[in-house]
Amino acid sequence: MIDSIRHLMRAAGLMLALLGLPAEGGSLSRIEVEQLLDGQFVVGEVDAALPVYPLFARDGGGSEGKPRLTGYAFETIDFKPVRGYSGKPINVLVAMDSSGSFMELRLLQHREPFFTNPTGTARLSNFVAQYQDLSVRHSVRVLDYTGQTSRDDAAAELQGVKSGTVTAGSINRTILLSAADIAVAKLGLSESAVPRKRSTTEHTRRLGWDSLRAHGMVGTTVFTRKDIERQFAGTRAAGADARAPGQPEETALTLHTAVLTQPVVGHSLVDGDGWRYLNGNRRSAHVLLVTESGPLVDADDEAIRAREPFAVDLRQDGRPIALRALPYEKALAMPGYPERVRAHLFIIDKAAAFDPSKPFELAFRFSRKFGTNHVLSKLEQRMLRINHDYHGWRVQAYGWLYTDWMALDWMKVWQSRAAEIAVLVAGLALLTAMLVRLRQTSATDRRLAMLRTAYLLFTLGFVGWYAQGQLTIINVTAALESLSGGGDLGFMLNDPMSVILWTFTGVTLLFWGRSTFCGWLCPFGALQELASMLVRRLGLQQRRLRTVVDARLKWVKYAVLALILVAVKAAPDFAEQAVKVEPFETAISFYFVRDWPYVAWAAACLAFGLFIYRGYCRYLCPLGAALACMGRLQRWSWLPRREECGQPCQSCRHRCEYQAIASDGRIQYSECFQCLDCVSIYQDPQRCLPLIRAQKRPTVQVVEFVKTEGA
Repeated sequence: MIDSIRHLMRAAGLMLALLGLPAEGGSLSRIEVEQLLDGQFVVGEVDAALPVYPLFARDGGGSEGKPRLTGYAFETIDFKPVRGYSGKPINVLVAMDSSGSFMELRLLQHREPFFTNPTGTARLSNFVAQYQDLSVRHSVRVLDYTGQTSRDDAAAELQGVKSGTVTAGSINRTILLSAADIAVAKLGLSESAVPRKRSTTEHTRRLGWDSLRAHGMVGTTVFTRKDIERQFAGTRAAGADARAPGQPEETALTLHTAVLTQPVVGHSLVDGDGWRYLNGNRRSAHVLLVTESGPLVDADDEAIRAREPFAVDLRQDGRPIALRALPYEKALAMPGYPERVRAHLFIIDKAAAFDPSKPFELAFRFSRKFGTNHVLSKLEQRMLRINHDYHGWRVQAYGWLYTDWMALDWMKVWQSRAAEIAVLVAGLALLTAMLVRLRQTSATDRRLAMLRTAYLLFTLGFVGWYAQGQLTIINVTAALESLSGGGDLGFMLNDPMSVILWTFTGVTLLFWGRSTFCGWLCPFGALQELASMLVRRLGLQQRRLRTVVDARLKWVKYAVLALILVAVKAAPDFAEQAVKVEPFETAISFYFVRDWPYVAWAAACLAFGLFIYRGYCRYLCPLGAALACMGRLQRWSWLPRREECGQPCQSCRHRCEYQAIASDGRIQYSECFQCLDCVSIYQDPQRCLPLIRAQKRPTVQVVEFVKTEGA
């Protein structure tokens, strides 16, 4: 399953990285921080090294008349921008005293789709308030929203948020991980004093040098003596290396390159202090490492190599990108790392349009001096290309695998929901068996009706209302936001139901198309279908639209999907409202207990399905449209057909509630919901015309003509 998730995320990263959203960061001024903390403290100027504000007591109290330092205030987005359910970072203002205790906390910004109204934001603010008087040393566990809180000097259990498991987990991580960085950097606490509050990269499995190179996370370029001489051929600096003619293939210089701000790479190459140092500069978006080793690193003869500051040229899409040298005196040391190397670090500012998920070109300046009478007064320079053929999406994939996959928080969520996970996996295994043996499943109308009704009740009752496993277009837009912003999909791990369902849906898309999820696993779809069964029992006849009208309406959901995806890039605020075209939150996540406009819309969508069979799913659902687009990968026509289907037999087409069968008998898998009614008809000698004909035997009637008298 891990491999399946990783491959799905990797494919999603390649597809969604087309949208480049800028990284967010803290933006509060000193005055705003003071106001948000209700004027309890005198707020000093932001620290030059880290984006934190010193807090001073208003009553003075310091030695020699100086203000007394009380603690520090910071925005979590500046340190650990943990992404929530929306795929966007949640930002909390934290005021922490000099002992590491939380004095005040304020929820500054979130884009969580279930909590956009004032009531929802208030619920998240109440959750944040639970951290007051806890400390960075506390081991914190977030319970279910019905859990009872408890706390002592070492541990605390906090009440979660209804319909906000992922959101609460993200808030917990962004507060504790950010506070840990401040505690170590500013309060003098050792890393061992805050073992549970370290960054996820502190739990990262550090890769060895050989592993980094094998995975393509470090680029390697080797220059022989012949290569360098060739660069200066035809110039007055040619022939300076006397050893080149006799040893042309000897390695003269080896360069290694890496983007250190990719967590798995950076944390493998530098220690914890170095990692915090690299991420502490507010201007830096990325840090580029270039190391050099070999005989020409410290060449004494300036005719062979001039002693000049190491300079690198970075270009992407043909555009030059400015680099700023970053002093870093600590040596890089790790198992297998080349000895006697010289490391150079360069900052790529946030303002630079650099995307590590795309290829880029590097070159470094190699200079020689030449002159007359042994006076080397002139300089000859060449830019030598560095081979860095590594693409950033692989860092995202491996970074997610080795950081969040090794972190402990999400694992505790999965362990706490082990029973639910077991039930869901068993249900998916049963569904797979039913669909693989589809003829046995649909052998009779009665059997199919019983199995399908029972499974839809399981989907609605357990998967939807109990386990909160409703997939949604918000999952797609959140993944888009996170991946295009340089993040990963680790935030989804706090919702095991969604991860398992998305993995299963992704695999079945290749075999059965969108139909497996839309027809069997969508809780709101199940609610519509069960409601339709009920009203039919009451005698209400649902309307079947004309084929032309039905075909045109089915394009509406694709337009809704396109509008949402474009808005994510062009108008994010509108996109957050556009995704509410889905009634899933109201009907499934909130059990219809919500503000009246949402309830009215969900009821309207449900009522629409009472008159037009599963009308919302067929004509409006953007998630269904997205799955239908991805379902184009399906290459098997797996539902049984006969040559007579379509001509002369039209039984399946006229009985298909989804109007997913063409007049020639072909099944339109992008609109099929896998109800198996057509498979049941296919096997029924009372409804399938070819079978009806096969049962009939031609009979010969013998007529005797008797001649009578008088005739």
